[in-house]
Order: sequence, then structure tokens, then C-alpha cells
Amino acid sequence: MQRQLAGVSGRAEAADGGVRVRVTPAGMPTELMISDEALELTGTELAAAIMQAVASATVSASQELRAIVGQVVPPDQLDALLRGTTSDADVAGVQEQIDALRSDVR
Repeated sequence: MQRQLAGVSGRAEAADGGVRVRVTPAGMPTELMISDEALELTGTELAAAIMQAVASATVSASQELRAIVGQVVPPDQLDALLRGTTSDADVAGVQEQIDALRSDVR
């Protein structure tokens, strides 16, 4: 499973293939290719094409990650991992630890 997870990435293209990206499951670009033809787009169009490709690639990587760990990691924790946030279970666990520490101090 670790080998599979290490290879998880998403790839996508936009602007008729003029923009190609590869991203991590969290959406961090690891490769970006912009063709000479894509450089003829306006700055706004090029930025939109890059963002579109990154978003599509991120969805692809997330789906691949879910297929690998979906049976092992609870959905709320996996969603939190992909968003870079904490899950409700994590927050509850921290709150329990804080409450336990407070009762020890009293």
C-alpha cells in the first residue's frame, strides 16, 4: 500500500492540451508544462487554464487515493486529509485530552 500511495498523482490538461499539470492528492503541482501556443493566450485565459488543469488533476489524484485507502481510512478522516483540515474525530480527541488534563490539574 505504501508503494501505491507514493505513486499517487493526478494529471490533467487544459487549453486544448497547451497546459498540462501533475499534482499531489492535496493539489500541489509537481509538474507544469505550458506550450508555446498556450503562451499566446491572455494572462487571464492562461491563468484560468492552469487553474482548470490543477483542479481536474486534483480530483483525479483524490479519486486514486480514495481507491487505495478508502477501505482503511474512515471517509471523514480521508476528506480532512485531502482538505488539509482536521476531522470532527480529531477535534473530539483533542478536546478529550484537554478535559483530562484539566481534571488532573484540579
